[in-house]
Amino acid sequence: MSQKTIRCRLVASEAARKAIWHLMAERNTPLVNEVVRKLPEHPDFLTWQQRGKLPDEPIKTLVDSLKADPRFSEQPIWYYISAQKQVTYTFRSWLSLQRRNQWRVESKRRWLNILRPDSELAEKAKCSLEKLQDTAQSILGQIDAPDPFKWLMQEYGRTKAAKRQMVLAYLLKRSGKLEPVKEDLEKLAQRYRKTEIAIRRLEIQLKASLPKGRDLTGQAHDLALEQATTAPPLDDESYGTWHQALAREPAKFPFPIIYETVECLTWSIDDRGRILVRFSGKGTGDHVFKIYCDKPHQHWFERFLDDQETKKSSGDQHSAGLFTLRSVKLAWVPSKAYQKELEPWNCYHLTLACTVDTRLWTQEGTQVVKEEKAAGTAAKLQSMHAKTALTKNQQGYIRRLESTLDRLNAPYPRPSRPLYQGKANILVGVAMGLEKPATLAVVNVLTQELLVYRSIKQLLGEHYRLLQQARTEKAKTSHQGHRQRRKGGKRIAQESNLGSYVDRLLAKAIVEIAQQYQAGSIVLPDLKHVREIVEAEVGHRAAVRVPDFVDGQKQYAKAYRTQVHRWTYNRLQQFVTSKAEQYGLGIEVVSQSHLGSPQEKAKELALQAYEKRLAALS
Repeated sequence: MSQKTIRCRLVASEAARKAIWHLMAERNTPLVNEVVRKLPEHPDFLTWQQRGKLPDEPIKTLVDSLKADPRFSEQPIWYYISAQKQVTYTFRSWLSLQRRNQWRVESKRRWLNILRPDSELAEKAKCSLEKLQDTAQSILGQIDAPDPFKWLMQEYGRTKAAKRQMVLAYLLKRSGKLEPVKEDLEKLAQRYRKTEIAIRRLEIQLKASLPKGRDLTGQAHDLALEQATTAPPLDDESYGTWHQALAREPAKFPFPIIYETVECLTWSIDDRGRILVRFSGKGTGDHVFKIYCDKPHQHWFERFLDDQETKKSSGDQHSAGLFTLRSVKLAWVPSKAYQKELEPWNCYHLTLACTVDTRLWTQEGTQVVKEEKAAGTAAKLQSMHAKTALTKNQQGYIRRLESTLDRLNAPYPRPSRPLYQGKANILVGVAMGLEKPATLAVVNVLTQELLVYRSIKQLLGEHYRLLQQARTEKAKTSHQGHRQRRKGGKRIAQESNLGSYVDRLLAKAIVEIAQQYQAGSIVLPDLKHVREIVEAEVGHRAAVRVPDFVDGQKQYAKAYRTQVHRWTYNRLQQFVTSKAEQYGLGIEVVSQSHLGSPQEKAKELALQAYEKRLAALS
């Protein structure tokens, strides 16, 4: 789905801001904290942790059970739903991270079994070392895969025969090669030790503390200070928990309120043409907020008002599923101008983050969304009609689905703009590297003709100077954070939004060039291999600058990494993907070559994507 987020500030009387602050800070945030504390006590929590999945029902049940508690009562219904969503998002992210770390630990442990001396491998294979080497050479001759190392690793996991496993381990230690014939046992011991350290670090992360709420009162910090003087922790685990509570800066503003049902917002306009918004619900419906946004975003809020008026004037015959606004998040952010104010609702700004579906701006895009929703609703109807002996609730559900289908057919008055039609044979490859975060090549994959190259300097144009500024800032912040951690303190240094701004400029330039040449899609490198891409680039540069001197190459590579700090490739790809989806451009992902110039890598990406298409069709 093509979505973007529009942010604005909400301005209202002090009484309105005070009422919202009390609801969010004294009712909703304590509710979220309580659910976060109680959820790990659920008898099935360990099962969810092992599977890396969290169902919705237990959290909903827990929130419902706390509604009657005087500490959390007197909230709008949407606030209870928001608390449920907030806890769900938090724990699902945590469980996903835990599952990924568990998978990494298992992979590292398997790698420890591979990092055995050749003599031990031969002994386990019950053959001589010469026989082991001959079998390894035979296996290498049978490999017909673009990535031999990946093939060997998969084969090692599949095979059960001890001898074949040992032969595969012999090759994997050498990165899919037969050399060196005589291994360096000292280097092998170092590799083994590094892997053990990596496993230990991951195991510590797996034992990391559970998600915590926001301590707006600073009570946890005060208890940690009291413990430091009365009963200091004696074991490492208790010390880690105590130090974390002491070093963590107490939260100062409450959890945001998530509205995924946009009909709970009422839009209006005052006599001066200012857009107003009101949040339905007990304690919030009496307060009106003025929208203060950037001028380029004004038309979005006018559209929210138009959609609401269209639905209202038709007697609710239009579907809210085709509203341009899809969800909103109400949150407090610090105000630089009013930090000295005593009351928190005066030293923080109230903001609204509105997520919109950009396809719903035009008639053509709305038609696409309508067809998608209609197909999904029809499939649900068909599934319900296939059942026998329907209950009263199920019959009501069928009537609601039928009503939804009817409402989807009611058109919204929206401007017409033809959908973007790209040429399938024109692909834009975007190679990524350490020194040059993005290099673009537009290729006609049918004739393999290169249409245009664009370097990072050409993509950024007059903003190219910001790239070096962002790198310098990132390296400086990283160095300051390292020094702060070595001193045992908490990290204070934080990056600005400059790096994110440069990534957005790059994403905009890439999509504009793709549109200019009517490209069908943009091809991005697979970030699973970004470490290999970066290390290959550094190694090649070091070998050219410091030939025939291994230690000198290592020193040069280390200094080069510090000078040209690693870029945030994942963030750049997210911006490119988001921007491309807004204009109807497809995104394809393939592995990037380690060899060649950035221009050659970009062209190769486009050609690989075309080959991948052909392989999928055959």
